[in-house]
Amino acid sequence: MRRSCLAVLLLLPLFTIVLLAPARGAIAQATLEVISSVPAPMEMFGRSGWQPSMVGCGTDETITTYLQLRHEIVNFGLNGAVSVRIDTAHLLGPGESWIESFAPGPNGELYVMAAKATRLRQRGGTYVSGYPTLFRFDANGGLIISRRMSRFLAPQIAVFDSGDFLLFDAGPLDKAPEAIIYSAEGVEIKRIALSGTALDRRKDKKAKQSPDETLVASVAMSGNKVFISTGIADNAPTVTIVADDGKVIASSSLKVPTDFSLTWTRMEGKRLFAELECKPNAVSCRDGSYYAQFDTNGGDVLAIEHDPGGRIPLCNTSSGMSFLNGAEQTLEVITPTGPKQPIKE
Repeated sequence: MRRSCLAVLLLLPLFTIVLLAPARGAIAQATLEVISSVPAPMEMFGRSGWQPSMVGCGTDETITTYLQLRHEIVNFGLNGAVSVRIDTAHLLGPGESWIESFAPGPNGELYVMAAKATRLRQRGGTYVSGYPTLFRFDANGGLIISRRMSRFLAPQIAVFDSGDFLLFDAGPLDKAPEAIIYSAEGVEIKRIALSGTALDRRKDKKAKQSPDETLVASVAMSGNKVFISTGIADNAPTVTIVADDGKVIASSSLKVPTDFSLTWTRMEGKRLFAELECKPNAVSCRDGSYYAQFDTNGGDVLAIEHDPGGRIPLCNTSSGMSFLNGAEQTLEVITPTGPKQPIKE
C-alpha cells in the first residue's frame, strides 16, 4: 500500500532574506539577486495546483519535471520553452502507471522507473507493484529500451555520466537499505553494502517500535557521486555519499536546526542544497520557504535562507539556482550575494 502522492530577460531588484550563521548563533543580513525571470511553462499551472511532483536536473541546465496530476513528464530550458513531453499514463499498457522516480542521463537521455498501479476502492489509496520497469528515453522523448527490474519497494534512481545508474531502496526501518548499480541496459553490475552506514536504522529504537515504517530518502547527483539524504518525515537527518564504483565515500549526520526537517535535496556545487520544512509548533519559522546548504563532509549547516515569496527550487545552473515562482508564474534564476560559511576540505 502506498500513499498517493521566452524569452525575455528581465533584471529585477534585489530582495532581502535572512541568512543565519548557525555556528555563532548570530543573524546576518544577506541578499538574493534575481538574475533572470521568464514565463514558466504553462503546464506547471492550472486548477489542480502547479507544484511538480519530482524534479530532475540535466547537465545541460535543462529541467525535467513530473506532473503527477497531468500524467506527464516535461523537459524545458532556462528560457521556459518545453522541448520534450512524455505521456506517462499508460507506459505499462492499460491501467495506471505509477512513476517511482526518474533522472536525466548522458546525451539528454531520461531514465524513468515506473510500476503498475491499482486503485483500491474499498480501502482507499493505491497498490503499486513491487517490480518496477526501467524506461530509457532519448533526448527527443523516443523510447530506447524498457526492462523489468528486480523487486524494489520504492526505487530511487541516479544516473552516472557513463550511463550506468544506481537504484536505492530504503525499505522498512528494521532492514538494511539496498543500493545496486546497473548498466544502461538494466543489467546488474554491483551491490553496495550499506550496513553500518547512517542509512542503516536497524539499531534505532524507532525501527524496533515501527518495523513496517519506511525510511524516506532523497537522492541527488554531483559529478559521479550520489548523495543519499534522509530527514524527510520523522527520519533522522543524514547524508551518505556513494561513488560510481560502488564505494561508500562518507556517511554522517546532517546538523539540521531543531525547528526544521529536510524535504527534497539538490546539489549546488559541493554543497547539499535542501528544502526545509517547519516542524509543528516551531517558534522560529515564518511564512514563506526555507532552504539550507550543508557541508557534505561533516554535515555542518553553511547557510539557511528564508524566502518570503515561497518559490520552489529546481536546479543548479552556472549563474545560480533556478526556481518556479507560483505567484508570478515565472521561471527565475537566483543567486545569493551574502557571505557563506567555508566548506571543509
